[in-house]
Amino acid sequence: MGRRWRTVAVTLGASLVAALCAAAATAATVPASIVGAPVRVARTARGPVAYRTLGSGPPLLLIMGYAGTMETWDPLFVDTLARHYRVVIFDNAGSGATRALPAPLTIDAMAAQTSALIDALRLGRTDVLGWSMGGMIAQALAVTHPGQVRRLVLCATFPGTGRIVRPPQKQIDALTGGNAQATGAALFPADQGFAFDAMSAELSLYPAHATAPAATIAAQGNASLQWFGGRDAAGRDTARIAAPTLVADGAEDRLDATFNDHVLAGLIRHSTLLLYPDAGHAFLFQEGVPFVARVETFLSGPPRAEPLAVLRSGFRADQARDLAAGLTWGHALAALAKDARHISGQAAQARAAALDASYVSTLATLDDDLLGAGVRGRLGAAVLRLVNADQPVIEDVAALPDLAGVERTTWGPTIKRNSLADEAASKALDSDLRLPVPTGATGTS
Repeated sequence: MGRRWRTVAVTLGASLVAALCAAAATAATVPASIVGAPVRVARTARGPVAYRTLGSGPPLLLIMGYAGTMETWDPLFVDTLARHYRVVIFDNAGSGATRALPAPLTIDAMAAQTSALIDALRLGRTDVLGWSMGGMIAQALAVTHPGQVRRLVLCATFPGTGRIVRPPQKQIDALTGGNAQATGAALFPADQGFAFDAMSAELSLYPAHATAPAATIAAQGNASLQWFGGRDAAGRDTARIAAPTLVADGAEDRLDATFNDHVLAGLIRHSTLLLYPDAGHAFLFQEGVPFVARVETFLSGPPRAEPLAVLRSGFRADQARDLAAGLTWGHALAALAKDARHISGQAAQARAAALDASYVSTLATLDDDLLGAGVRGRLGAAVLRLVNADQPVIEDVAALPDLAGVERTTWGPTIKRNSLADEAASKALDSDLRLPVPTGATGTS
């Protein structure tokens, strides 16, 4: 699997990387994705609420955090979840076409509007995942409307008891200050710059949309302060949450100290705490498919083990699709190197992101299929090593259109290094599955 990168990494020099930052290849086809899902408006008891939905299966509601909109969800993250769930994303009060709520805005009021959306969409007893302030809304929902929450995933969020380490104001301001470098530093560790570039490129795939208004952001900030200080009714009752809960965060979160994660997990009786090393506030996008797999196992139980013959044939088929997609991607980039001078502007850069997104979707599908095979023991460890090796490569590819400055020159060596680790993990899994080397999977270093 990793062999395709040897050729690609050598072919793509610094000049081509620079060209890719301002240009794109010809039209690329992006698979069915949340970015293409239409914005709908639900008529709820708490006013209209704008939402998108993708996938089928058990419902899974995602609640966005401070200053974000539903277009702040990384499409690859949502799309991977939507392979197994009916995923619903929506705009909080006062953003997009969602009605603003009476002042002063509170976390409890946003939870009530979320509850009204669940009723309007007839989601019934749904699973809920909240990120940051969205996790606070999810907690309030589980306290005030327990019959609507089956299981709860709380990502990089805070308890509302007043017993917390508050986020530094500098890091909060970085989220809305308009400085991409500062935003990236608030969301990801310093050595994970490509992760922020990948997220930015993925978010650019959404059609043009309005950001959260300044008045809404200010109201959300005040509501969050009430929650932090233990002055929100539902926040003080976090210990009443009865839904099984997964509390997850990055161990290097600069906005939400891990102390808060431990407090939150200690308050909720049926909870599990999961901390990712070398990951920050946006860990759920950095960790990608492995975190999605943990969420799926938590929500639906461990996957049933596939027979070895099925795993072998499925892995080989995914490898073939992966190899074909990699060659197509590489050829498109080589063609772009010739035409880069004639392509410029934001539209061209957006096409570059679409081209890369199509490829990373193929890689993520392979990883999701492998983790969904339910293998254990030595073979399961080999699968996990390959999936973990794939994640940096996925970030490298997705980051390409958004590179700037020194990152343009470091991209080639980085992806080559990551691809070698990916290749080693792929060879190990081939060996454990007793598979021959795929025909045509050769390259030059």
